[in-house]
Amino acid sequence: MRSPLRILAATVLLAAIVCGAASSAVAAAPLFTLTDPKGDDHGDGSLLYPLRDDLAPGDLDLVSLTARPEKGGTLFEAAFARTVRVPGRQPTDAGGTPLDRVARFGFYTMNVDLYIDTDRVAGLGRVGMLPGRRAEIDSATAWERMICVTPRPHEAREALRKMRLQSAKDSLERTAPRVDREDVERAARAIEAEIDSTVFFPTRVRVVGRTLRFFVPGEFLGGPARDTWAYVTAVSGADVDLRIRLGTDLVASKDFAEGLMIVPVAPGRSRERFGGGRENDDAEPWLVDILIAGDLRQEDVLKDYDRRTHRLARLRGAVPAEERR
Repeated sequence: MRSPLRILAATVLLAAIVCGAASSAVAAAPLFTLTDPKGDDHGDGSLLYPLRDDLAPGDLDLVSLTARPEKGGTLFEAAFARTVRVPGRQPTDAGGTPLDRVARFGFYTMNVDLYIDTDRVAGLGRVGMLPGRRAEIDSATAWERMICVTPRPHEAREALRKMRLQSAKDSLERTAPRVDREDVERAARAIEAEIDSTVFFPTRVRVVGRTLRFFVPGEFLGGPARDTWAYVTAVSGADVDLRIRLGTDLVASKDFAEGLMIVPVAPGRSRERFGGGRENDDAEPWLVDILIAGDLRQEDVLKDYDRRTHRLARLRGAVPAEERR
């Protein structure tokens, strides 16, 4: 039998733990929350979900993005209209590799891209989005940091490195009298440093019901996320197959024709692609849902492009401090 003194000590210890947890919960109050209309996971209004049993309207419908302080960085929470689907044991290839071994971070149907304008200087920063998004960021909120939450972050980063290296090699071959190995190695080092400083693929990811939580270290963002920065959040379907030759040093540009980890949009309906796309249109965005500045309408923004001049749709970031007014 335990002595009354030991029971009292245990009770005091438990109370201290509970109080500590409560204090942590208070400390983790949101830095900000951005909301997005429910039921708009249809791109520019014409997009249709693939004919799959494991993907349905509402699955990629982003309804809010919340940022909370956490030791060493920021915890972001992307909430969706429906429960986030988790990978099971279904085979993904001829060898029978189960899906939960391919998508090891607890989700597999979506990519969540977050473009952050941290300096808030119009025209200063980058406007290009990840390959295959077929849109760009408005120069008014040009970004300095980009976060890509994807089911296979290590493979996605390696693919992005190879894409950029191939692009650099193509540029050298067009402009230089010759391309030596040292030239390619120099370009590879520059690209590696650029990706490290500007693009982050979270690996601390957790699915909780309708919410996808992901941690971003403060050293990448320069501290906790701020409500005075501008944020563009774009959701797309994830292609976990990643059909590229990651084992080679360089790959042909055609291997990346369908973008980075993204399910395309095409005319008609099929299992492999989102439907409702326009015929012979190589500028139509491949985005399912976007969270942008509150005075803009998603459907209008994603339709505002010109395939003849290759002008892409432009997404302007939402500033939480201004959205609350």
